[in-house]
Amino acid sequence: MNLRRSFSAVLCLATLCLCATLKADGQQAGSGAAASSNPQKQAQPPFYLHEYHTKQVGLDCDACHVPEKQGSVVYQRPGHDQCTTCHDDDFNKEIKQQVCSQCHSTFPPTGSDDLLPFPRYKNVRPIVFDFSHAKHVDPHSRVDTRTGFRADCTFCHRFPADGAYASFGDHVVCAACHSKAGMKPLLSDKSTTADCLGCHQPEAIENPSAPPVHTQLASFIVSGKYDQIRFSHAEHFKTRDAYRLDCTTCHYGVAASTNLASLTLPKMVDCVNCHDVSKTIASYYRMSNCQVCHVDTPLGPLPGFHSAIVKPASHTEGFRLRHAQEASQPGAPCFVCHTSVQPTAVGQQQCADCHQVMMPVNHTARWKDDVHGKYAALDRTTCEVCHITDFCTRCHNQTPRSHFPLAQFEAGGHAQLAMVEERSCFTCHTFADTCSQCHSLNLK
Repeated sequence: MNLRRSFSAVLCLATLCLCATLKADGQQAGSGAAASSNPQKQAQPPFYLHEYHTKQVGLDCDACHVPEKQGSVVYQRPGHDQCTTCHDDDFNKEIKQQVCSQCHSTFPPTGSDDLLPFPRYKNVRPIVFDFSHAKHVDPHSRVDTRTGFRADCTFCHRFPADGAYASFGDHVVCAACHSKAGMKPLLSDKSTTADCLGCHQPEAIENPSAPPVHTQLASFIVSGKYDQIRFSHAEHFKTRDAYRLDCTTCHYGVAASTNLASLTLPKMVDCVNCHDVSKTIASYYRMSNCQVCHVDTPLGPLPGFHSAIVKPASHTEGFRLRHAQEASQPGAPCFVCHTSVQPTAVGQQQCADCHQVMMPVNHTARWKDDVHGKYAALDRTTCEVCHITDFCTRCHNQTPRSHFPLAQFEAGGHAQLAMVEERSCFTCHTFADTCSQCHSLNLK
């Protein structure tokens, strides 16, 4: 009897579990059926205008971008005339709003005031072209006599009446060179898609998942200024002659920039070179007066990098021996404190500026007579930082002091030195013209 009751209890429990499972499956099936009968609106994938029109439709750039007028190199943003060429019927269908929303922020559109910016990123406005300063700067750094500034800088960048910020070069400026026959990319009213892609990469720019060359550009590259910082080129132009200011005095890293992602503006440490070091700067314009540059009111003590008299934390006791790597980096701020060093985008040049006027620590009193030969034999490139070949020959063409008295040295005094370091003898002598007079080669 007990066994029969136990079996019945187990059977009832199994039946309840099976019913519960079937009920749950039925509910899931019912919910799936309901979902299929009332499909929820799925999130639409992003629509990239240029990628669709160039890769899927196969349009060329001039199908949508046309010159403002005949013969002009300035191309205008596509308007209704270009859109209706392909989408004339779409403007009269249900997808009209979808078509209009690609360019307008409101529907129905109110005019050109509600046009969306391109590209449409959230909190990001990258520049829609790429440019290499390194390919365009004048290697001779020639100056325009009319302006007093570098001709290659003022050729593209112009200042408005207030002189606050320089403008970027546009198609009109670029066409001064790129409209000539044989130039690539060619900029004219007959430019092809290949010419446009020489500077513009619209598919990569409008897609946030594309490589970050464009999408991650800092805001100051787009605007040309830092947030919360006031600056005026015009004020600096007033003292240009007194402080020998030129464009590359502050923008020294621009000449080596190969794309806009590597473009930089002067940093605070660059300002120290004049606004803290120079004794002729008025007290109002010194680094201690934060309100000169900062729109907001900074709190706390003056940062260490605002002053040239504060030794950086990296300058420990061992920094003197291992500073070469940091000092040779492009844009290294050594020039802020070391007056013999000039700001430059080429780091190695800064090394030469300093070491040509500052004797290395290993050049002790014994260096010239006993030590320098061994170092020169190991690595002569370090000697070339300061010395040229003539510096060596001026001494090595003279009879060394160790050779006196000369008769005694020739008679046998040279033997010990020759056995210690035979290589030093061959700095001036060869076996044929000197040693063979007394010695013969044992070829056996």
